[in-house]
Amino acid sequence: MANNIGISVFDNAQFQAFTRFAASVADKGTALKAEVDLKREDGTPRQIVAKGYDGWGKICRDQNSKNINDDIRSLFKATVLGMFGVDDFEALPETVRKAMKTDDYGTVDRPSGKPLTARRIIAVSKAIAKVVDGVNSRVPLRTAAGLVDDSVKYINGIGKNHRAGEAKLTVAQHDQAARLISKYGKGMAGSALRIFSNYVVLGIACGSYNDEQVDWIASRMSDELKSVRNFKLGDVRFAKLDAKLTAYWQSLFEDYMENAGKFDEDGFFTQFVKDVNRSTFTIGGDTFSMHDSEQMIDKLKNTVPNVNHRKALSMFMCQTSGTIYQTLSSMQQLLPTSKFATYDVTSAKGHEMLFAVDGFGDNFFDNSPIGNGASAYKLEISDDGTKAKITARFSGNILFRIAGSDICSENATGVYTYENEFEFDLSDANEAKLTGTHLSQVLEVPEEQKQPEPQEDKEKTTWH
Repeated sequence: MANNIGISVFDNAQFQAFTRFAASVADKGTALKAEVDLKREDGTPRQIVAKGYDGWGKICRDQNSKNINDDIRSLFKATVLGMFGVDDFEALPETVRKAMKTDDYGTVDRPSGKPLTARRIIAVSKAIAKVVDGVNSRVPLRTAAGLVDDSVKYINGIGKNHRAGEAKLTVAQHDQAARLISKYGKGMAGSALRIFSNYVVLGIACGSYNDEQVDWIASRMSDELKSVRNFKLGDVRFAKLDAKLTAYWQSLFEDYMENAGKFDEDGFFTQFVKDVNRSTFTIGGDTFSMHDSEQMIDKLKNTVPNVNHRKALSMFMCQTSGTIYQTLSSMQQLLPTSKFATYDVTSAKGHEMLFAVDGFGDNFFDNSPIGNGASAYKLEISDDGTKAKITARFSGNILFRIAGSDICSENATGVYTYENEFEFDLSDANEAKLTGTHLSQVLEVPEEQKQPEPQEDKEKTTWH
């Protein structure tokens, strides 16, 4: 059971509370504790904070301090076991057990009393990520042949491009595809390998390339996909890049807030007004489709009566939230701000996990493979009204779009979902403060669910 874990495991709210705190502290040796009683009847996660002074070793650490340590360890252990759907350490993958240092938990009769540190949380999160990634150290020919069959089924099935017709491979072409996947596919995570297989099969089936060009396509896409990983909001592997992107968003936010021309008389961001009839919105638990824009506006006004706060929040409930991922995935320069005339994030740890295709300089792609898709925004306000969180989700098809592929350019090779999360402090009635942002990316080749439909706007989608 443990080895069937998927990327969705990182949706666990309590685990996210652990990892987000661990990623946020500068001193990774910081000891943790959990606020509020262990049992939360409403299912919400306990808040993770710094413990502070812990004494020194077994001699100076008093019993109260030990109890706090055992409490946080019990919570962390229960969280990880629950994520894998198991009851004890032995059922966990070996790499996760080693990262947890299970001997530090003691026994039920004799708990250890040792502190749990941010460093340990990060190590466990990375170990779980490796289990989720399922990186293929090699791709045997038999496995590659099965991937070719899956690709043909996908390309002619739920990923079908009706304008391009049906993809067909001769026996020789099937063998050619399997050899290329086996040769260039090693080192890829599972989802990236399936997307790669679709690129190889389409490169052969579309009939636009000779054997040498198909080999080149396989080689290039291997380079593009080998380091790509799926990651959820708050993933510790992406923490350094999240921090850099937060600084950029804060600067862009300040620039826009100082420009009165970007807001209407109700305090709504102009791009938000354009997007209300082509996205879905969830506000205070109520979901509104693109046909319910008037009701959604009324709900938003009632939920956020403060015009200053409304300006800030509406800025991120529109296509503006999609700019960074679209820009990074196309290897383009981020839009200049007053603080950042240029801002390079490509060297930050975590950037390598993005599906950021470097193909425009030599015209390898004729357009970004990240196609237009559906957008959805969720606004959550704390009970006391002092905090807000916006989650902007974008999903659609990954498209072939290799130069010279003609009509096959619009064939799907998989689907993407990326989210941007924005956190705000609303305690000041005169302004809202953007306090943190997170980015996530999930790429996959769906097996049963319906393929995302391309976005059909009344006007061409542009990123601002």
